[in-house]
Amino acid sequence: MRTRDGIAFEQTTRTEATPIPDYDAIIIGAGMSGLYQLYRLREQGFRVRVFEAATDVGGTWYWNRYPGARFDSESYSHGYSFSKELLEEWEWSEHFAGQPETLRYLKYVADKFDLRRDIQFRSRVTAATYEEDTRSWTITLEDGSRFDARFLITAIGPLSTPTLPRIEGREDFKGASFHTARWPKEPVDFTGKRVAVIGTGATGVQTIQTIAGQVGHLTVFQRTPNWCAPLHNGKIDAETQKKIKAGYPEIFARCQETFACFLHTPDPRGAFEVSDEEREAFYE
Repeated sequence: MRTRDGIAFEQTTRTEATPIPDYDAIIIGAGMSGLYQLYRLREQGFRVRVFEAATDVGGTWYWNRYPGARFDSESYSHGYSFSKELLEEWEWSEHFAGQPETLRYLKYVADKFDLRRDIQFRSRVTAATYEEDTRSWTITLEDGSRFDARFLITAIGPLSTPTLPRIEGREDFKGASFHTARWPKEPVDFTGKRVAVIGTGATGVQTIQTIAGQVGHLTVFQRTPNWCAPLHNGKIDAETQKKIKAGYPEIFARCQETFACFLHTPDPRGAFEVSDEEREAFYE
């Protein structure tokens, strides 16, 4: 064995020793997962580098800045649980935080734990190749630069690549068009405009209800009707803030128990397996 920067590396029995990689671990993406992975690996003494295509941290909350973008579960269940100090310092202003607030939170975390020094922005990964001989990964960036690492962690999320609808004539459309996952930083003025929205998933619903009062005419193209319920969002007052902070252990314990790591979990019963009264009470 030999060491470098306090990390032990196994030396092969070949005549030439396996070259030491540039990093112990490379992480793709500086969103919520990527930032946490960087924090944990650095804590364990690893030499880590994060490559992020954007100009700042945030991941989903950097790219998805469309009108009405908001987290659809309680803000305080979406934050990090690894630091009691962070939980005490940060105060969510709403039960369901909007995109700007969630992005501010992630920037705050990056600054508090000095994470930016190990993140390389404007760096899109185009290839990752596993080298059997050296048991390491070779990462290639868009500009052609290459880096080696023993471990590769992809923290890009399952839905990081925008998909445009395959509609004939789309490329010939002369008007302004936007994808919610690549929304411009500058505000878009819809005042008096004829606007079409394709899709009524969570993103579509948030966009539609936000711009409906601004546009001149709105057309929604919907393949499958979506089920929506009132969010009942609101500001978090000082008393509720205290209760949230005191209840963090229970909040995160509950998240670990549920199917999707939210405070709530689906009821396995069918809607008509219970009485009308029980069903309505549950819905309310």
